[in-house]
Amino acid sequence: MEKKRILVLVDWFAPGYKAGGPIQSCVNFSFAMKNDYSIYVLTTDTDHGETHPYTGITSGRWTNDMDPDIRVFYLEKTAVSAKRIREQIDAVHADYVYLNHMWSPLFVLYPLWLKFSGRLKGEIVLCPRGALYESALSVKRWKKKPILSLFRWLRLDKRILFHATNERERSAILQHLPGSRVLIADNLPNMHQPPFKSLPKERGNLRCIFIARIVPIKNLQFLLGALEKVKAEVKLSIIGPIEDQAYWKECTQKIAQLPANIKVDYLGPMRNDELMAILQHHHLFALPTTGENFGHSIFEALLAGRPVLISDQTPWLGLAGQKAGWDLPLADPDAFTRVIEDVAQQDQEVFDYWAQSAWTYAHKFIKNPELHGQYLKLFA
Repeated sequence: MEKKRILVLVDWFAPGYKAGGPIQSCVNFSFAMKNDYSIYVLTTDTDHGETHPYTGITSGRWTNDMDPDIRVFYLEKTAVSAKRIREQIDAVHADYVYLNHMWSPLFVLYPLWLKFSGRLKGEIVLCPRGALYESALSVKRWKKKPILSLFRWLRLDKRILFHATNERERSAILQHLPGSRVLIADNLPNMHQPPFKSLPKERGNLRCIFIARIVPIKNLQFLLGALEKVKAEVKLSIIGPIEDQAYWKECTQKIAQLPANIKVDYLGPMRNDELMAILQHHHLFALPTTGENFGHSIFEALLAGRPVLISDQTPWLGLAGQKAGWDLPLADPDAFTRVIEDVAQQDQEVFDYWAQSAWTYAHKFIKNPELHGQYLKLFA
């Protein structure tokens, strides 16, 4: 019996990594579902913010070079058009078209128009991936509010199925698009966890790491402010592409004013397959984000067996009770300072206990048998 077809539409896909979580979500989805469905991915051949195509990929035709069971079509970024996207949508004859994020003109809004006009027959499943959270809507609100109004006016939200990755996202969807059909399926993480690996830990010293795009929503400045009052010796590594140059300039000014006991290294952007090793060379992952739909870098840190210090604006809550980390309110910046100081003062035994607990927390998540079943219901 031939498997049903899912066509994933996304602006950026592997080997890209500079667009952050949506890429990893779509890659993880493709690998997780390839045995149950025929997976097709339509994307572009150039990473976010780049002008040169990826090396080692074939543009302009369907290939299965990444995996025998996953077919990918890389459109030449310089020649992407509605016409070319429709040609490939028509060629696949997908039972389901899986859209990611909300605002992409060609990879979300145009397929929705095709559905509205009756020229797209497959069922559309749309995952906003956090785009309807207030923290995300506050950026370029002038552009997003008219699109939401158009959604409601054309009743597009009544023609599709929404995929929410948690209850918070479900509430956000229904707040802005009341009456929509919404199903919840947890975000699919990286399922490959290495064996637990410790790291030497001395009292009064800490290696901390921040992994995210350099934009205000990720809140690097907040973390730097929390470090200002720390008395221990701390080395902070920053990894991620600089998307907001003005914001980065403010961060560098703050870095220059940090006390001598706080050292900061900016390491630039890194591929996803490079992150595990560098995470294992740090004691604490820190990301005081103003909002995450999932937070793949957070989960990568847990997979690596490293406790995380994050805000309470992510799905990862109640971490302290699991001895896997801390999820704190942004209204209390001193709490972040206290945790950093406390972790810096941990000895080897205490650090290993928290690190092992973080590893176990991630292990239980990826072994949850309900995770795969949620997606089978979503595409049923």
